[in-house]
Amino acid sequence: GSSSSSGPPGLEAMADSKRRTIQKPTKEAAVNLPRNARGGLLITEDELKVAWDFFDTGGKMKLTTAEVKKKLQTFYKDITTKEVRFLMNNQPEITFDELFALLKDNQLTNFDPVKEAFKVYDPHGTGFLDMDVVKVFFKDLGYGEISDEDAKIILDTADADKDGRIGLEDFRMMVPFGQIDEHEEAGNVSAHSSLVSP
Repeated sequence: GSSSSSGPPGLEAMADSKRRTIQKPTKEAAVNLPRNARGGLLITEDELKVAWDFFDTGGKMKLTTAEVKKKLQTFYKDITTKEVRFLMNNQPEITFDELFALLKDNQLTNFDPVKEAFKVYDPHGTGFLDMDVVKVFFKDLGYGEISDEDAKIILDTADADKDGRIGLEDFRMMVPFGQIDEHEEAGNVSAHSSLVSP
């Protein structure tokens, strides 16, 4: 029998679809984030646990308004107690389960958490992460100083398009939350791109 030297069938097609997937998204492409049953942002228990552990350093599984405010002030200097209360459904304290129940059925359709987080690191709106701001946050959160050497490593690791700066799309690759939904149908994607093309 003559065996053909071309690889197993289907592999070519897979490689081809992979190549297509890697193409850079347009500047303001609609981001296909995973959705919950109500069309809001899908928030998994695991994702929330990561965020929760950042606030609940003592592992009490309960957070007070003051604790949440103290942590958020690192990023949002002017946040008020009233705003924090609003976030916590006007309760003086909240448990992990209560917070998950609140967020699970959210109807945040037009919200891109990664973009919002990026704004914190890009206070001057340059479109790129400000390494000085990152250094300040690290220090304020008690992680110590970031040396220039550390900063260089962060930049080298995160700068996917190798332009020497960390832009929003680079930043998107760094954070576990809000990864683009891989399960979107190809047909769906082209419908989205026709929506955003001028």
